[in-house]
Amino acid sequence: MPLSFPFTQPDAYQPEALARNYDALHSSGVSSLREQTTGLYAIWKYDDVEQILKGADDSVSNKTTLNPLTPMARFAANPAAWPSLAHLVTVPAATANAHGQQHEEVRRAVFAQGGLSLRLDATTLAFGELIARRAQAAADDLASRGGATNDFAAVFARPLAAGVISAIVGFGAQDEWRVQQWSDAQTALLGRPLDRRGQKVGVRGLSDLSRACRALAKARAASPASDLASHLLAHGLDVRRAGATLMNIMAAGYSTSYGTLLNSMRFLLSAEGRSWWDGLAHEDSLPDLVTELIRVETGLIGWKRLAAKDVRLSDGTLIPAGSQMLLMLGAANRDPDRFTEPHRIRRDRAERKEPKPLTFGTGPHLCLGREVARAEISVALSVLRHRFPGMVLQPPTGWFRYDPDYLFRTPVSLPVRVHGED
Repeated sequence: MPLSFPFTQPDAYQPEALARNYDALHSSGVSSLREQTTGLYAIWKYDDVEQILKGADDSVSNKTTLNPLTPMARFAANPAAWPSLAHLVTVPAATANAHGQQHEEVRRAVFAQGGLSLRLDATTLAFGELIARRAQAAADDLASRGGATNDFAAVFARPLAAGVISAIVGFGAQDEWRVQQWSDAQTALLGRPLDRRGQKVGVRGLSDLSRACRALAKARAASPASDLASHLLAHGLDVRRAGATLMNIMAAGYSTSYGTLLNSMRFLLSAEGRSWWDGLAHEDSLPDLVTELIRVETGLIGWKRLAAKDVRLSDGTLIPAGSQMLLMLGAANRDPDRFTEPHRIRRDRAERKEPKPLTFGTGPHLCLGREVARAEISVALSVLRHRFPGMVLQPPTGWFRYDPDYLFRTPVSLPVRVHGED
């Protein structure tokens, strides 16, 4: 049975099409299908995705999670990619592709008390002022452009996400535009089949990101500062592993945050979501709303795992050893067996004891920067609603172009018009 979900077709991520595709998968009577172009085994039931992400089953491996979607043999046959690949093979596993003791050492360093820890209880103290300042600066830029139509992605979402993660890691303002380019390169490598030129650009961007993070760690080893690079070094990571950790946190912290913010704003400014936008005038609605936006409008709709041995799903379906699995986070977050009215935003999910969204994963590989991402989206929405209550999509309804990607759902642009401030 061929996979019917058109991952890389332009219309696949339009809101209505996405909902229809997810519904079709959940009502298909099967729990996995093999995608023809890539050979990925797509898995979409909440219980299956959750179980695989927990990492308790030794038949599942995360060692290829950060590998390019394009087969490595094609990179090997592309001499233009070789110089960058030669550097990337020296990058140690650190976060999503590490396991066991190696991964636990990174987690301990990231969440160690003091400094710029990514601990849940330290997020507001460590990063709250930074996020608020960056959100206000992006809003100032948007306001300065008057009533003309502007691309919310270029003017607000991308600069905010790049600025926040750059400052947290330790890069200066002059590097923020490079952060966008570097992170876009890793996103393309992870979720898109690339031609020869795309392969060269992708591995060059990721290699440049790695070199920059390693150089930053080396500089902080000699002269510590108040940033995450110094924090990791102070809590046991050497320069190479600190650099690898920074590289992955940067790319993940940028791409998923701005993608989720773009999808969320598209919803909130639509006819369907406008009441939620208006409701943001009351701050008590924000936490529940953000949780639901992260579930329904996530920018990260899929993630990869390797079947090191045969993997058996809850209905008995067998994924053969050696297969790459595509865990459809976005579809699992809308599983009708686990969520009432799965496509709708509802504030009573916790009261109904419905499960947590899988956007940030679960188990030992739960996203390291999840609380920073949540704070960034929350602050951005609060600032935007206060400053621009009359903001509208331009045109108010219409078709939005999304990047063709297996893992990330990101509008290419989001034209908006600002009608004034409170």
